[in-house]
Amino acid sequence: MTNHLRDLREQEKQRIILERDITLAHEAQQYLYPRFAPVLCGAEVCGITAPARIVSGDLYDFFPFDDNTVGLLCADVSGKGMSAALMMAHLQAVAHGRMMVPEQPSARPSRSALAAMLNRDLYGRFGDNRYATMFYGEYDTSTRLLRYVNAGNCPPILISTTGEVTQLLDGDLPIGLFSEMTYQELGITLSRGSAIVVYSDGLIDALNLKGEEFGEERLVSYCKLLPKGASAAAICTLLSQRVAEWSAGAEQFDDTTLLVLAVN
Repeated sequence: MTNHLRDLREQEKQRIILERDITLAHEAQQYLYPRFAPVLCGAEVCGITAPARIVSGDLYDFFPFDDNTVGLLCADVSGKGMSAALMMAHLQAVAHGRMMVPEQPSARPSRSALAAMLNRDLYGRFGDNRYATMFYGEYDTSTRLLRYVNAGNCPPILISTTGEVTQLLDGDLPIGLFSEMTYQELGITLSRGSAIVVYSDGLIDALNLKGEEFGEERLVSYCKLLPKGASAAAICTLLSQRVAEWSAGAEQFDDTTLLVLAVN
């Protein structure tokens, strides 16, 4: 009995240490997400994320290059928990290293080149069959042109000035699956009052208590009901509330992320 009690005390000690380490990892990860959205003339951006566990494999970030141009990154690393969180942090660090070159802004790679670079870096680094879906775009407020790459991420949703909703279906494979990949750069000019909604698959995969998925159709229908000219923050809040209401009481099994660009 004495040995059994000693083992129980040791297990409890290890459990406390593990919980403390995970809590510290969660606190550290919060600093990887943007503390503030960049201020733009004629546009707004907002992002929101919720981990399924204490730490997340989802990522969103902003790259304020100059007064007119901002980079928008949304990525979803395969897997969950601590391993996915470490992989996410690595992906973000490499992306920053490639894109944020203050002394040489002309050295910044194109959107398609960045995706190819990240693909090569990720391939095999974290073992076989580890990959990430990713949306990366750059929006120029002076031209209202969004140039982007979609590497296996969910189709972004375009909300027009009149409230019409369109899924932007074109895209390529996720990064990290193959050693060499080329990625197609896409582009769209946004009208004033329009918005782009980017999201991870955890949002549409969210289940209710009956085991039913939230789904793309439901997300599109809620986008149609958004107030015309809604701000990026309002769109993030309203859509995340709809998902939370749908999945209330059910266990969240995947990380969820929303990133919105609204033109005003």
